[in-house]
Amino acid sequence: SDNGCGMPHHQIPDMLGRVLSGSKYGVRQTRGKFGLGAKMALIWSKQSTGMPVQVRSSTAASNPLSVCVLDIDIQKNEPRVKLHEQVANTALMRGTQISMVVGGSWSAYRSYIVRYLRQMAVITPYARFALQVNTLNDRSTLALEYARRSDEMPRPPLSIKPHPASLNLELLTALARESGKKTLSQFLNRDLSSVPDALAKRIVAELQWEPTIQAASLADKQLLRLHQLMKEVHFSDPTPDCLSPIGEYNLRLGIIKEIRPDLVATYQDGACVVEGHPAIVEAGVSMGGRDAKPGVTVYRFANRIPLLFEGGGDVATQVSKRKVNWGAYKIRQHQDKIGIFISLVSTKVPFKGTGKEYIGDDIPEVHAAVKRAIERCCVQLKAKILKQRAVADDRERRKNLTKYIPDVSRALLSMMNGMLDGAGAAAGGARRRPRDEAHLDLLEQVRSKRLKEETLADKLRAHVEDAGAVNALETGEASRSASRVVHDLYLAPRDAGTGLLPEVHHPLFALKLHARAFE
Repeated sequence: SDNGCGMPHHQIPDMLGRVLSGSKYGVRQTRGKFGLGAKMALIWSKQSTGMPVQVRSSTAASNPLSVCVLDIDIQKNEPRVKLHEQVANTALMRGTQISMVVGGSWSAYRSYIVRYLRQMAVITPYARFALQVNTLNDRSTLALEYARRSDEMPRPPLSIKPHPASLNLELLTALARESGKKTLSQFLNRDLSSVPDALAKRIVAELQWEPTIQAASLADKQLLRLHQLMKEVHFSDPTPDCLSPIGEYNLRLGIIKEIRPDLVATYQDGACVVEGHPAIVEAGVSMGGRDAKPGVTVYRFANRIPLLFEGGGDVATQVSKRKVNWGAYKIRQHQDKIGIFISLVSTKVPFKGTGKEYIGDDIPEVHAAVKRAIERCCVQLKAKILKQRAVADDRERRKNLTKYIPDVSRALLSMMNGMLDGAGAAAGGARRRPRDEAHLDLLEQVRSKRLKEETLADKLRAHVEDAGAVNALETGEASRSASRVVHDLYLAPRDAGTGLLPEVHHPLFALKLHARAFE
């Protein structure tokens, strides 16, 4: 069940009981891969148990509730409706609820279902997922719930017109036949995207056709010539408004919620174009976390759907394990627990193979975008890693110094006692170096037993702590300066005679004040 937009009452039988009924149209990003998810579940139920599917759906809490009981005639590819009616929506339901009985090996596929739901919780932290499985054997009973973490929904994608570079001959023919009485230049300009009027007229002139020729009247050979010419023309890129990426904020929340890493960085790359279809790559890189294993673990998503199989040939896996120089970012590829999250959204995801389970490594635009996104995440992690290592090194240095403080304080006190006993006078009357007042005062404290070994040890410990604090501040300033570009910001015009007061340091900035501001 879900609380989505629901299904129109008259469309329920065809949307669920007819394969390839065409429920997904329009040039915009859509969830899923085939558009057959619910239909395949219905067919599975039909083949394994023979029992019909019960559907309850409503498009709004104020609308009637549609109730439908149906199965599918696999041979004829048509729904067999047993009940289809509208009843009062007393529960104010909004969304769709599907109930079915299926047969299968739960023990064999349990791990895949759990892994799929967990990755769904990562890529959609704004949704709540719950799974309850009851079996005859209590040991196989399972109850999972992935809570909602974010209130920020991705922007809904907009429908755009087809881009000329994305058209095949069949689609171009269909669009031209449905163009009505538009001339060819009007058809190119109004029914396709990224084709200005001037360019449309130039294309018609290049074909040496009459300017008034209608697109619907073109013969098959003319459409073939038009299609070949359009492949040679350079059009501007389509707008990415038809895409709906999850966003860095939601991706970061999803990773933190489910993986619980020690460090995480996210980045959203700019839109690229693959065969006339816009695409956006988002990446997240985590280190450490719950159930993480040493090495690189890749999580792949296409249009916010997890890809679980055939990951070895995927572009995300190839780039992560072979093309990224992890050492340059202070990350140990085989020792550290690295999680790579790659999400690609597009109006047409460039899958390889009929299973649509991986994206090939042979698409330069996608390859470059994935590599760029991972490296930008690594740059963010490098600054955090350097800071952590500097703090750890400083902590280890102070620990080592503190360990030797008792021996050092004992040796210093013994040396000063020797100076008091005149040990230096036995060197043949050598002229002793004159001591300043601070040294004489220190020796006087030793002679009067006011300076003890414990007091000296406390002084040394305090000095080590003070030096550690100063070093930590300098390290933090250096790491911040290295991780970003620093620009001078003047709040008032500065001239040669303007004096500056000492700098005021803050974790986020360094402030220089004009001396005349206090005059």
